[in-house]
Amino acid sequence: MNYLEIILQDLRKNQLDKLVFEEFHVSTSNVKSSHFFDNINGKDIEFYQIKNLQNVLSPSGTGNVYVRNLDIGCNLENVVMVFSFDHYFGDITLNFPENELFTGDSLKLRMRIKNLVTFLIRLKEKYEIPAIRIGFEPASEDDSCLVEIGQNAFDADSIVEKLMSQC
Repeated sequence: MNYLEIILQDLRKNQLDKLVFEEFHVSTSNVKSSHFFDNINGKDIEFYQIKNLQNVLSPSGTGNVYVRNLDIGCNLENVVMVFSFDHYFGDITLNFPENELFTGDSLKLRMRIKNLVTFLIRLKEKYEIPAIRIGFEPASEDDSCLVEIGQNAFDADSIVEKLMSQC
């Protein structure tokens, strides 16, 4: 089974909590498992113990959350969210089985992908995210990245077509 990744690159850390809790709507009831390291207290913690992600990932840090489902324009199940932050910026990687996105007849599939792309473009603009990469794991590598929504002008329809060509 192949896995897809969506990488939100260089998100400002002070936007992290708003994005995770208000946009992704991650809650403890939706989390299957998680792991973070609390630098301040020097111990491993889980998502349900976190009140403020920015504080836990400061001055720098990593963590992961495995959620049952995540609605990012379309509903995806079994998504691993990986957080990797330095002092001010970091990446959020969403990793999930490709059949979570690339499923359904052509019309439904196109709608799912269009809704996802629209959602990601809105996030990019709202949170001033420099780049969002979508591709097969690892999407950070140029040869497995299908599309990058970057600083240059981009066309949502062409992004949808590039992703549709992978089905």
